[in-house]
Amino acid sequence: MPKSESKVTKKAGPRVKTPAQLSASLARELNAYAVAATAAGVAVLACATPATASPICKNLSTELFQSSTFPLNPANQNAAPFNIAQTTFSYYLGTTGVSTLLWLNRGFFTPNTAGAKVLLGAKDFPSDMVPGAEIGPGGKFGKGASYGLLFTYGKGNFSGHGGGTLSKHRGNMSLTQKSYVGFQFSQAGKAHYGWARLGVTFHDHRLRTVLRILGYGYESNPDTAIAAGSCDSPEQSSSSTPDAAPQSSHGSSLGMLTLGSAAPAKR
Repeated sequence: MPKSESKVTKKAGPRVKTPAQLSASLARELNAYAVAATAAGVAVLACATPATASPICKNLSTELFQSSTFPLNPANQNAAPFNIAQTTFSYYLGTTGVSTLLWLNRGFFTPNTAGAKVLLGAKDFPSDMVPGAEIGPGGKFGKGASYGLLFTYGKGNFSGHGGGTLSKHRGNMSLTQKSYVGFQFSQAGKAHYGWARLGVTFHDHRLRTVLRILGYGYESNPDTAIAAGSCDSPEQSSSSTPDAAPQSSHGSSLGMLTLGSAAPAKR
């Protein structure tokens, strides 16, 4: 062979592999495995999806006697968003040798933190909601007139003014049946809506009221309305002072003098 000629070497081309045919039984097993794996993946995704929010509520049996305060803290925050309070006093007014007994009971639902507001009704007092009424965005919320006055009951203050009866008194709360008060509070910078169920009973020959806190509920999902009285699996409580004990007027939790508490009752 001449030296000028070069030797050409042929390169082998790529091998083409022919797919193997699976047996029918093996194909069925692999398909079943794929279906199971897909289902398991969907289940994991379902578990990772946040649960739908629902009302969180609790039944209470707390009674406010004379002048005392209950801090309402539905979401167990560092500071209670609201104070529910009652003030009670009686006074003998002496004129021309005759003493006249004056007495006055009042209830209050007072916002206590930034973002805490009460759903307002007539004359900007806290509204008395019917069961099932919607509490949420678009409602008229505020601090409430006269420190969130719920009711007045009695013959009046020192000058005989400001009293009330079962059917006619200042404030929108009923003194003859249970009432719902709507509220709004802030958690992590977002608004949550809720309700408190209240009632009033009487003692000392119907001279003094007992403001009763019977329960509360709030929507755990922010900016979501809740119906007054709605509740999913409420926590039961038989204690007379759950969550936080009522504080008497001797404490400084609400500032009873600011609310107009007078001297202790004379008997």
